[in-house]
Amino acid sequence: MKRSIIFATLLLLSGCQGKISEEGKKEKRHLQHVSMVGADLSLLDLKDVDLSNSNLKHTNMAKADLKGSKLINVNFQGADLKQANLDATDCRGADFLNAHLSGATFEQADLTHARFTGAEVKKADFRGSVGLSEDQKRYLEGRGAFVDEQR
Repeated sequence: MKRSIIFATLLLLSGCQGKISEEGKKEKRHLQHVSMVGADLSLLDLKDVDLSNSNLKHTNMAKADLKGSKLINVNFQGADLKQANLDATDCRGADFLNAHLSGATFEQADLTHARFTGAEVKKADFRGSVGLSEDQKRYLEGRGAFVDEQR
């Protein structure tokens, strides 16, 4: 079952290559509202993908490159995002409840209304991100994340 999900995902992603717009910018690949619960997406190049409103609960996305992706209201509960690149992502309203984020990077990410309760964030880098409340910054820093300009 998992292999068929992974195979279908790879087919879908390979068929959703972003087009170059008239302005010369790469457009996002669209995969909104998908459910890939428990899928193995580790090490994949998922740059500039729109996964808004998707269910990625318990998904393995370790070392995946999500740079520039639109991840609005995505359910990452219990997902493995260790060492994933989430730089310049739009994670507004994303749910990282009990997610594994050790070593992940969130530079220039919009984390407005994102939830991190119970998340493993040791050495995760939130510096340069926007939208975190002061309480969230203290919570993340207390769990070993980098949240300001000093390491």
